[in-house]
Amino acid sequence: MDNVALSASCQQLLRNNVTKFLMDDIYRNPGPLQFDGPGADAKAVTLCVEDQDYMGRIKKLQEYLEQVRKIVKPGCSQEVLKAALSAMASVTDVLSAKNIDNGICMP
Repeated sequence: MDNVALSASCQQLLRNNVTKFLMDDIYRNPGPLQFDGPGADAKAVTLCVEDQDYMGRIKKLQEYLEQVRKIVKPGCSQEVLKAALSAMASVTDVLSAKNIDNGICMP
């Protein structure tokens, strides 16, 4: 049995807007999977919040990668280059192992 993460972004959204949720008519229930019609694109609020959080994390990753590009370039010190290579090799190994565990094949 899974537990609800009370620190999750959708729980924080609920806590921050509890009065609004009680007083306003913002109820949304997409119901069973819809392939066509007005409810076909409807998503539960919690999934929308999780999507926003996902895209925020992707943006943060891109910011880190840009910082690495600015630091590690021709002319940087040997120590910086060694540290960057070691860290990137570790990240690649971890991500490759995660993809294999999830059944995703990497080229």
